[in-house]
Parts: sequence; C-alpha cells; structure tokens
Amino acid sequence: MKAWAWSAALAATLVLGGCQTSEDPAKGGFFSGVANLSDGTYDKRQQERKQALENEQDANQQKQRELERTNAQRDAVAAERVRAEKKYAALTAEIKTLKSRLAKAQGNHATLQREADALQAKIDMLKADSFTPEAEKKAQLDALRKEKADLENQVDAAIGGK
Repeated sequence: MKAWAWSAALAATLVLGGCQTSEDPAKGGFFSGVANLSDGTYDKRQQERKQALENEQDANQQKQRELERTNAQRDAVAAERVRAEKKYAALTAEIKTLKSRLAKAQGNHATLQREADALQAKIDMLKADSFTPEAEKKAQLDALRKEKADLENQVDAAIGGK
C-alpha cells in the first residue's frame, strides 16, 4: 500500500506538474511553489531582489555624498557672502568717512582760499602804499611773511601732508 500511495503521489505530481506554474509565490499556489523550490526559481528571484536592493543602496549612498558636497558648497558660499557683506559694510563706512573728510577739507579749502586772498590783498596794499615809511613797511612785510608761513602750514595740514 505504501508503494501504491507513493506511485499515486508521483503520478499526481507529474500530472499537476504539467499545469501552468508561476514564478510569483503569491500567484502560483502549492504546486508552483514546489516547482519553483526544486528548480531554483525562488533562489534566483531572491538574488535578483537582493542585487536590486544593493544597487538602490549604492545609489542612495551616492546621492547622500552628493547632498553632503552640495551642503558644503552652500555653506562655503554663505560664508563667502557674509565676508563680502562685511567688506561692503566696511567700505561703505570708509566712503562715508572720506566724504565727511572731503566736505571738511572743501570747507577748509574755502577758508584757506579766503585767507590767502586776504593776505595777497594786504601785500598788494602794502606795495601800493607810498605814505608808510620803509621801516614800517618792512616790519609789516615781515609780519605778512609770518602769516604766509602759517597759512602754508595750514594748507599742508589740510591736504594731509605735514
């Protein structure tokens, strides 16, 4: 009887083995499962899935490294922007200071120009004066020369020279 049961099972397997099978375990049923286990289809399918997973993990790692590089570049650009903004602010402050100094120098220039014109007028008057004695003219001329030297010192200081 055992031989007969065994023969029947083998015959049933052969008859049903000829039935349509599927590589997908969710669709194949028992006999497809037995066939797929025996011919290595499941192992092949498992290897394919494992390889696909590894490929996706590699791609994910590459994307992660790319993200890290992009973030590093973003941070470097942000730091460079901060440095540029600081330089811009410093330059703006320097320009403001220079404009202030220029305005002051222009005011000083006008004042110095008026003083130089007044000094020249005094010298011209002294030269044209025919009533003042020569000794007094000489003393006044020496005083005007001293004023001229003081004015030259002020001009030098205004232009940042000495």
